[in-house]
Amino acid sequence: MEILTIIIAIAVISIMGIKRINIGLAMLAGSLVLIILAPMSLPQVISSAVSALTNPNTLVLMGSVLLIGVLGYILKKSGALEVTVASLLGLVGDSRWIMALVTSIFSTLVVPGGAMLAAPIVGELGDQVGIGPEHKTGISIIFRHVWYISLPIIPSLLTAASLAGVTPKALAAQSLPVLIIGVIAAWFILLQPLPKQGKGKWSNIAFLKFLESILPLLVVIALYVICGLPFLVALAIGVLLALINLPEKGESSLWSRIIGTIICRVKTMILPGLRWQLALAIVGVMFFKELLVNSGIINGFATDLVTMGIPMWLLVTLLPLLIGLATGFHEAATAIALSIFIPLLPRDVLLPGVALTFVAATVGYMLSPMHLCVILTREYFEAKFALTYRYLLPVPLIMLATALVVGIVRGL
Repeated sequence: MEILTIIIAIAVISIMGIKRINIGLAMLAGSLVLIILAPMSLPQVISSAVSALTNPNTLVLMGSVLLIGVLGYILKKSGALEVTVASLLGLVGDSRWIMALVTSIFSTLVVPGGAMLAAPIVGELGDQVGIGPEHKTGISIIFRHVWYISLPIIPSLLTAASLAGVTPKALAAQSLPVLIIGVIAAWFILLQPLPKQGKGKWSNIAFLKFLESILPLLVVIALYVICGLPFLVALAIGVLLALINLPEKGESSLWSRIIGTIICRVKTMILPGLRWQLALAIVGVMFFKELLVNSGIINGFATDLVTMGIPMWLLVTLLPLLIGLATGFHEAATAIALSIFIPLLPRDVLLPGVALTFVAATVGYMLSPMHLCVILTREYFEAKFALTYRYLLPVPLIMLATALVVGIVRGL
C-alpha cells in the first residue's frame, strides 16, 4: 500500500504540473493524497504543518528564493546580464561552453535551489542561441547536479561514505566512470547540437567588464563560501550591491547618478522581482517532506520492496531511485537507502553496492518533481512540466545504466 500511495502522490503532483497549476498547490494536493491514503491522524497532520511552517530551514529557503528572484530581475533589467554575456562571448566565444562552465561552477555552492543562481546567465545565453525555457531548465539542472555523483565535497557523498565506513575519496573514485559518462552525455545531448558562435579572444577590458557586471553574484559567493556568512545575509548584501552596481549614465556627478539609480531600481525592480509562487512552492515541498517523515511511509515502502525477493543488484538500483523520486531531498534519500542496504551488502561488494545505491538515489533526486532546483528553475523560466523532462531524463538515465554496469562488473 505504501508503494501505491507514493506513486499516486507523485502522479497527482506531476499531472498538476503538466496542467500548469502552481507547483505549491500541486505539492499540497500530493500531501492530501498522503494524508488520506497513508492514512494519517489529525494530530500528525497538524504536527507536520507546524514543523514545515516553523522550521528555520523553511523560512530561510523562502527568503532565499525571493531574494534570488529579485537579484536575477535587477541584473536583467539593469542591463548587467547583457554586459556579462557580451563579455563572456568575447572572451570564450562559444555560449555552449559558457553555459556548461557557469552551471558547473555553481554546483560547488551547495544550497537548496542553488541552480537558480546560474539561471539568469543561462537564460540570457540561451536567448543568444534560440533555445526554449525547457532546454534552459535542462541545462541548468543537469550541469549543476551531474557533479554530485563524484564530488567529494558534496554533503550527501560525505554522509554516504560515513555511513558505509569508507573514505569519501574511495566512494568518489568508485563513481568516477559514471561522472565521466554523464558529463560527455550532457554535452552531446544538451549543448553540442546548439550553434557554435566562434572563438573567443582574451581582452583585459572585457574581463574587467565581466567582473564588474557579475560583481553582486561574486560577492554573494565570497561572503557565503569564504567569509561564512549565512546564505540569506549574503544574498541580501548582493541585492543591495546590485541596486548600486553599473549606475545609469549621465552628465551629473557619479554620486548623484548612484542615488538616482538606487531610487529608480527600488521603485521599479524590487516588487516585480519577488516571485511569491516560489515561496508557496517551498511551503508545499516542506509540508510534503514532513508528512513523509511523520507517516513512516518511506520505511514501509522500503520494507515492501526488500521482501519481494528482487535480486540485490536490481533492488540496490530500484529502491534508492524511488526513494529519491519520492522525497526530492538528496541527503534524506541517501541516508534512508544506505541505512537499508549497508547491513545487507556482503563486505566484498560493499563499495560497489554503496556507490550504486548513492548514484541511484542521486538520479532519483535529480529527476524528482519534488526537487527544489527542478521546481524553482522550471518556475523561473516558466517552462512546461512535461517538455522539461525531455531534457532532464536522458543524462541521468544514462548515468544510472552506467552505474549498474560498473556495479555488476565489480561483482555486485
